[in-house]
Amino acid sequence: MNGSIVMRRTLVQALAIFGISVGIAAASAWWHPRAPAWFLTETTDPWEIRIDQVAGLGEEVVWIDARSAAEHEKGHVPGSLLLNEDNWGDRVFELQDELSAAMGKPVVVYCDGSGCEKSRHIAERLRQLVGLDPVYVLKGDWRAVQ
Repeated sequence: MNGSIVMRRTLVQALAIFGISVGIAAASAWWHPRAPAWFLTETTDPWEIRIDQVAGLGEEVVWIDARSAAEHEKGHVPGSLLLNEDNWGDRVFELQDELSAAMGKPVVVYCDGSGCEKSRHIAERLRQLVGLDPVYVLKGDWRAVQ
């Protein structure tokens, strides 16, 4: 009988320690200023746009292809301007009339799908260096435009 009392007392103490630990951990997770999110949230870029949203921009959308010249020759959005990082300076100079005409019009930059960062870099340059606004990055595959 003495052994079962000791065992019961040990179990109660272990459960009490466990309960206190869980309470402290929950309080820390809830109130800690740098606590991670409790669930995954999709961070959205305000400059990202899906193909179904492009129609809402109007009819005068300017398309910029941020891929290489070889990829552009294989296929592109009809009427798109080729402007990539490889020949940025030369192409901006060659396209200065088209880019000036794009002022105030929505611009959509695309490359090879959602994982491609080329379009983000070109869009940022167009906003900061050329002064175009708004400049969006196409989220998804450009082939769905055709």
